[in-house]
Amino acid sequence: MKYTLRIKKNNAFKYIFKKGNFSRGKYIVVHCCKTKYFSEEQQGYNFFAVCVSKKNGNSVERNRLKRLAREVYKIEEERLKRGYNVVVMYRKDVIAKEINFNVIKDDIEECLKDLDLYEENN
Repeated sequence: MKYTLRIKKNNAFKYIFKKGNFSRGKYIVVHCCKTKYFSEEQQGYNFFAVCVSKKNGNSVERNRLKRLAREVYKIEEERLKRGYNVVVMYRKDVIAKEINFNVIKDDIEECLKDLDLYEENN
């Protein structure tokens, strides 16, 4: 991902869930908020993470869901505004075997539009 860094710290997740906005889709919930910059190198980047519950299946199924969400984000990354934290959370009733890439792509795109994360010229 060209303009994106990963969210790894627990306090960053807590900040996003507390201060940010969210949009619900059929299979996912997307949380986002403006980035608090800690250094000059982080400006102009988005921060991204995917959360999948253990109730979504075994590790193979959870990793597949994470890969799908990361790939959708990678495709949409060029069109997104910079300087935001984005967390994609799967709902607990999502089963990896019953879901495909296009369904997740439509769901994430719809949520990103609801949160007004796309740049105006696209």
